[in-house]
Amino acid sequence: MERSPLNLMVSFFNIPPLWRECLSSAFRTALACTIVAGATLYGPLSITSLITFPAFSYVVVILIIINDATLGDSLRGCWLGLYATIQSLGPAMLSLWAIGPNHFSKGTTSIAVALAAFVVVLPSQSTHLIAKRISLGQIVLVYVLAYSNGAHIDPIMHPIHLAASTALGVIACVVALLLPYPRFACYQVILSFSFMLCLETLIRLFFICKMEYMSML
Repeated sequence: MERSPLNLMVSFFNIPPLWRECLSSAFRTALACTIVAGATLYGPLSITSLITFPAFSYVVVILIIINDATLGDSLRGCWLGLYATIQSLGPAMLSLWAIGPNHFSKGTTSIAVALAAFVVVLPSQSTHLIAKRISLGQIVLVYVLAYSNGAHIDPIMHPIHLAASTALGVIACVVALLLPYPRFACYQVILSFSFMLCLETLIRLFFICKMEYMSML
């Protein structure tokens, strides 16, 4: 059965908006990961010497730019990253300084990770899920690497390197949601409303033309 041009036009504008949102989120995520890669591979020595956990920067990017994140979500991610870093790396720095990285055993590491995770997850019911995920990732990295590397770990600089890697991921998210144009939530609402209005107008026009055609028979 041959389809009329009007039917083809309605089908063209009936593309699910979810596809466009997914493509936009994928582009922003790829841009943020590119920023992290450029900073860690081609950045100045003062930056690359601090970013010793680039893989965790990518994890932070994925955690923040998810579910069609906007610029406001990325700015909120800055606060959540800071909150997570203070909540997890602050006590970890004190623990490494008091106990010493070379004194961490399997039992000590397990207890430290369990206690730190308990502090992050259980009592803080109002803490955002992104902050909890960032905190738990930081806790695992800071204590497990302290156990595996032992005396080669600096109790102060080790958490600072992890905090710098977290900050790089957060900054990359903000820049990615600013380029090539800012992704505001209000624009998304206006775009969705305009799309639905255009679609409804085309559907009504289709039915009017169809009724006019049938009345002429």
